[in-house]
Amino acid sequence: MNILFSAFINPERKSGVDKKIYGQIKAFEKLGHNVWYFTFKDGNILLHNRENCEVLFSVSKNTVGYYMALQRGMRYACRNLPLDMVYIRHIFCTPFHLKTLSVFRSKGVATVEEIPTYPYDELNRHFTSPYYKIASLVDRATRNGYKGRLDFFTTYSKDKTIFGVPCINLDNGVDFDTLRFIPTEFPDNRIDMIAVSAMSPCHGYERAIEGIAQYMSKKPALPVHLHLVGDGPERAGWEALTDRYNLREYVHFHGHCIGDELISVFDRCQIGLSILGMYKMGMDAVSPLKTREYAAMGKPFVYANDELNIDENTPFCLRIANDATPLDIEEIVDFYSRVKATPDICSILHSFAEKHYSWDAQMKLVADRVEQAVK
Repeated sequence: MNILFSAFINPERKSGVDKKIYGQIKAFEKLGHNVWYFTFKDGNILLHNRENCEVLFSVSKNTVGYYMALQRGMRYACRNLPLDMVYIRHIFCTPFHLKTLSVFRSKGVATVEEIPTYPYDELNRHFTSPYYKIASLVDRATRNGYKGRLDFFTTYSKDKTIFGVPCINLDNGVDFDTLRFIPTEFPDNRIDMIAVSAMSPCHGYERAIEGIAQYMSKKPALPVHLHLVGDGPERAGWEALTDRYNLREYVHFHGHCIGDELISVFDRCQIGLSILGMYKMGMDAVSPLKTREYAAMGKPFVYANDELNIDENTPFCLRIANDATPLDIEEIVDFYSRVKATPDICSILHSFAEKHYSWDAQMKLVADRVEQAVK
């Protein structure tokens, strides 16, 4: 198929979201599809197709400007490209967006929109920007218009329909070409946990800091360390909490790390922490990208949400409660002992991830469903 992938991509912003988008685009291409996509650079919106790039028009450098540029870019592509499908990373629903979907529908182009987090109303309430508050209100007033204009939502929830539109249920994936398997050494004298994030409220790593404070107050023989990688709005609060408990020896803030610097932190850690604060958003069924990345690297992990392919009996992960309680570090120590004693546990985890979490497998579900519907 000829596919337009519509998402906000800034080539200079090396974020986890961008890695995900590029992984999805690459997966469609590896499956044999021809993909166009947009980027924003130097005040312009650009349209790419493999090695080709076309500058479309200039963009107002603000949130509304980027939003309207995507709408205008999608309509341009619909008029000028021989498209079979458009895949849209969810943006707020507005009358402009519904009109864009109607343009694709009138041209016979299949329309698919990915909702990275659903339900999202509670998540939107945490935004402080006036733009996002207004956009959220407009979204709630117009989103029933998806029905009849959109063919499918893709979602990482278990919902079968959203706003009257049928769903394609996915699991978050990773690009195995860009992730390195990291054989993990399990020392006898310490445990190191890692959490890589944009440090938002939903990550909930205050639970880990408070758990370490309770655990270390007992003066255990086996110390537990936490390595927080990234930056964001919660960092100052987590650092203050670390200082309050006098834990600077055990809680380490590395800031934003990429490449070899990030790998060096992973090399010294044995356990990954997934998102621990989705209870704040009233959510339990989510598909965190970081969990998949830990799995791809062969890193046993701790999680606090419903998962499609794992449960409490899966040997390479530990599920904890999705609430505000501090981590039970003694439970973490027991988990550490189990994975340490399991032969080839990291290779088993990596193989599991290759089977379930590759973007190739996930985007094939989308392409197959659309092609089936078109037939």
